Amino acid sequence: MGSMRYWAARVCLVVITSVGLVAAVACGGASESPADAVPPTASQPAPQPSAGGGAPVRTALASSDLSVGPNRVVLGLIDPDAGPIVNARVQVSTFFIEGGSQEGPIETVSAEFRKWPVFGGVYTVGLEFDRAGAWGLVVEGVEPDGATLQSTLSVTVRETSRTPAVGAAAPPSLTKTASDAANLGEITSDTDPDPELYATTIADALRARRPLLVAFSTPAYCQTATCGPQLDVVKELKAQYRDRVSFIHVEMFDNPDEIQGDLSRARTVPAAAEWGLPSEPWTFVVDAEGLVAAKFEGFATRDELEEALAKVLP
Repeated sequence: MGSMRYWAARVCLVVITSVGLVAAVACGGASESPADAVPPTASQPAPQPSAGGGAPVRTALASSDLSVGPNRVVLGLIDPDAGPIVNARVQVSTFFIEGGSQEGPIETVSAEFRKWPVFGGVYTVGLEFDRAGAWGLVVEGVEPDGATLQSTLSVTVRETSRTPAVGAAAPPSLTKTASDAANLGEITSDTDPDPELYATTIADALRARRPLLVAFSTPAYCQTATCGPQLDVVKELKAQYRDRVSFIHVEMFDNPDEIQGDLSRARTVPAAAEWGLPSEPWTFVVDAEGLVAAKFEGFATRDELEEALAKVLP
C-alpha cells in the first residue's frame, strides 16, 4: 500500500476559536472513506437531544473504524467561542437512524475525559452497535462551571471492522527488527529509540504465547502529533511489565531514514495493510492466545493501556 493512498483522506478534530483561527489538531490517514460523522439527511434524521438541553457545542469524531460490536469512540467537544471543552461530565446516547426512522436510545453511557498531549483532551466512551448502518449520537453533559451542553452527530457503522476486531486473531506480521538494519534509524523515526521495542517480529512474539502490546506509529511524521507521546507511554509501560508482556513498536513507514521530511518518498510498511490501519497511531493489546483483547485509535492514556493489560496478564 503506497504512502499517497494511505494518507489520501483524513479524520480531523478542528478547533474554531473566537477569532476564526482553524487548527487541525488530530488528523489521521485513511485508505477508504472513514466512518466519520455524516450530515443528517431526509432518510437519516438527526437524533434529538432532550428538551430543555444545554447550549449547543461542536462534536468532532476522532474514530475512523466503527463497526458492529464493542467500540472505543473518541470525541472532541468544542465551544465555538471558547475552544475545547475539558473535564465535563458527559453522557452519550445511541440511536439507530437507518431508513428514515429513529430507534432508541439503544444505550446511554457515561464518557470519560482523557487528557491528551494535544487539543487539551478528548472524551472516550465504550459503545456497542448491534447492526450496521447509520447511527445517531446524542452528547449531553455538564461543564465544571455548571453550564450544560448538548450536541448530535450521525456516524456510519460498518458490518466488520477494518482493523482486527476484539476477540480476533492478531495478524502474524513479519515486522522489521534491529537485526534487519545497520542502525535503528533505518526502521524507526523515533529520535530516542529503545532497542528492546525492535527485538522481535510480531509473528515471533505471538509464537511465544505471552501477552503482547504492539504500537503502530511514526514519531517524526505523525499527522496527529500524538505518536511520540504515545510511544513514551509505551516505553514507561515496558519498564514496568517487561517481565510479563512483550512490547513492539512498528514504524508506519518502511524507509524512515530516506524520507528526509518529504512524505512523497515514504513507503508504508506491509504490516499497516495486514492490520487494516486507516489512521495513526494505533495500539493493540493481545492476549497469550494471540487474540486481540483491546485496541486504541489515536492517543491512549497510560490508565487505558494498563486497564487493558490487567485483563491479559497471567
